[in-house]
Amino acid sequence: MLRLGSESSDPPPLPPEGSLERWQLLQELGRSTSDLGPWLAGLASGSLAPELDLLVTLAGRVDRGGAELLLDLATDFGLPRLLLALEQALPALPAASRTVWLEPLLALAPDEPGWLALLGAFQDPRVAERLRRALARRLDAPLLERLGHQRQGEDGALLLNISLAPGPRTLRHGALEGLALGLSAWPLEPLHSGLATLAEDLDPDLAAKAVDLLARLPQGQRQLRRLAQRPLAAPVQGRLQRRLRRSPLVLVVHGRSGGLIPGELGDWARELEQRRGAPVLLQALTSDAPDPGATFWAGAQRAGAIGLVPLLLLPGGHVRKDVPAIARAWRTRLGPGPAIALQRYPFLGAWPAWQHLLAAQLADRQAYAAIHWLHHPLEGSLAQRYLAHLGTVLGSAGLPTPYTAQLADLVLPVDRPEPGPVAVLPLTLASNRLTDTLDAGQRMALPPGQARPPQPLPPLLQQPAIRQFLLTALEALP
Repeated sequence: MLRLGSESSDPPPLPPEGSLERWQLLQELGRSTSDLGPWLAGLASGSLAPELDLLVTLAGRVDRGGAELLLDLATDFGLPRLLLALEQALPALPAASRTVWLEPLLALAPDEPGWLALLGAFQDPRVAERLRRALARRLDAPLLERLGHQRQGEDGALLLNISLAPGPRTLRHGALEGLALGLSAWPLEPLHSGLATLAEDLDPDLAAKAVDLLARLPQGQRQLRRLAQRPLAAPVQGRLQRRLRRSPLVLVVHGRSGGLIPGELGDWARELEQRRGAPVLLQALTSDAPDPGATFWAGAQRAGAIGLVPLLLLPGGHVRKDVPAIARAWRTRLGPGPAIALQRYPFLGAWPAWQHLLAAQLADRQAYAAIHWLHHPLEGSLAQRYLAHLGTVLGSAGLPTPYTAQLADLVLPVDRPEPGPVAVLPLTLASNRLTDTLDAGQRMALPPGQARPPQPLPPLLQQPAIRQFLLTALEALP
């Protein structure tokens, strides 16, 4: 294999285009850490021809100064050639290497569609502003896609309006693709309404894409069920029916001794199953997975997937070790191949919407002077960071409480005397040893003159707002 010259300041001569020797030389140049100065100097002096394969290799290795120099040289040897080289080189680069081109492109790239589309591969408010200015002068489908990639919420209305309005098919599809690229960044209500309208469009490809996007949105399944009542074109109706086929869910729960599932969890899971129209299986951490049965597997075959949702509230050992082991066991059970995929979701306690719901529940004190939340003691830096974050969201630090804690023994943090009764909220979905112990302590007769201990609130799933939130959130999963 040819070796790069290191003693001379001049680059080695390039073998003819298309030769194995040239390919080997450029491959080694792309992988090495040698000085690119001689190669750039050769381009500047004209001793090296600005051939495409050389430009692709150099574009993948230059620093910011080298990127600026290549752009400057390209004004002489041809900006279109450098643009073609960058279109090949940048997508293959790791993010850190690719970002060296952002500032040079912002400063030196011309306001032409090809260059703006290349610049649009970066996410930056300045890029978004360049794209907006260009689109204000002339609409262009690739630039509409790139604008969506910027994920700036203010651009959602423009993309939605173009996709809805009568106009050239390419522009409407470009705008809809832009909506897809930044889907989670756009205001939800107009997006629901606009995509539902597009689902009835005369363009079947546009309508089918709108159905696909609706299926990805929060509460998208509700919108799809409403669409099912409308007279859609046959191909779109078929796409809709496929999107309405929800996958069976495996819900990982703590369970009780011996793998017992608390009754309130079983009742809730049956209601969820009815609302989803797909099997829901509860798997306790303390026992092996039950036999799903033929209905479960038939639903998995139709949907092509199974959802694994850990209904666990804290990142303890169960989340960090047991859940990955359960996921591996299910993947082994499903076997190789794409026939049935396993979609693993984050543990419930990591969902921002869940955390904010808990905060709202704690803020709604009703008759209590204060509500203190209790959590099982956790070890490790990850768990402590999570508890600190959750304490910030909930507005107070939690109290580490083992399952064996007695109600009368709880030492609650009190900054100042709290007039009126105080409650404690165990972070547990269903009844367990701790809630049993706290309830028993609440029912004990008190000696005369002894202050009544704090009031334990029921497990979270027994609280209507939380029960309804979980039904709605899990019903919306694909």
